[in-house]
Amino acid sequence: MAASGPSKSAQERREAQREALRKQRQAELSRQRTVRTVVIAVITVVAVAIVATAGYFVYQATRPAGPVAVPEGMSADQPYLVLGAPADSGKPVVELHLDFMCPFCGQFEEINGEDLATMVAEEEMTLHLVPRNFLDPQSTTGDYSTRAAAAMVCVYEDDPDNVMAFQELMFANQPAEGSAGLTDEEIWGYAQEAGASEAVQSCMSAGTYAPWVQRVADPYGAENGGGTPYIEIDGTPLEAETWSQPGALREAVLAAGGAAPSDGGEG
Repeated sequence: MAASGPSKSAQERREAQREALRKQRQAELSRQRTVRTVVIAVITVVAVAIVATAGYFVYQATRPAGPVAVPEGMSADQPYLVLGAPADSGKPVVELHLDFMCPFCGQFEEINGEDLATMVAEEEMTLHLVPRNFLDPQSTTGDYSTRAAAAMVCVYEDDPDNVMAFQELMFANQPAEGSAGLTDEEIWGYAQEAGASEAVQSCMSAGTYAPWVQRVADPYGAENGGGTPYIEIDGTPLEAETWSQPGALREAVLAAGGAAPSDGGEG
């Protein structure tokens, strides 16, 4: 019977085991280095993306604002629409701040809307109308007040004579706070019902006057009056206790102009 080859000594077996362990450790270290390199690379990419995104928003927030579009005849910094008697007529100047999402503005319109429309149509006052958007956060879309206010400016540009009818329709169909608000199609429908031309729909779709509402009218309202509705006659604020009484607003305006309400023609 042939003899077998020489067997490995105990020392040789230990050396072989150590070599196998060494190679195993090297392989594990190599794998860990690869994983670490990949993780660092991913973190770097994410960090760069975050910095770039933050930089973009900082740039957007701090870059010089572009020109604000306004209807013809208005200066870019004029914070209100002018209706009724000409500014140089000597008639009382009534300033009214409204937000189309504001429920108290809806109450104001319900009580005083008809008188407002009459005073504008008969030029018993010069109305400075400030459409606000500070209640944007109260709509689930986050922009209802802006869309509605900008639409009013579109109606004004198209034909100022339709503004009061548009305002009446918007408040007669006022959405609840916390809702999405009226859709653009619904707003356009009320503008059309008030007499607006097709140009108003294009103006609304383009968001032409949203920057004016956001950067001119609302900041002015926040500094002068604060909330809505806010009304003043010749610079003097009119308290809710007065305007909440039917007919009281018109009486106050006519009194400021040195006139009295009509008694129906009886002598």
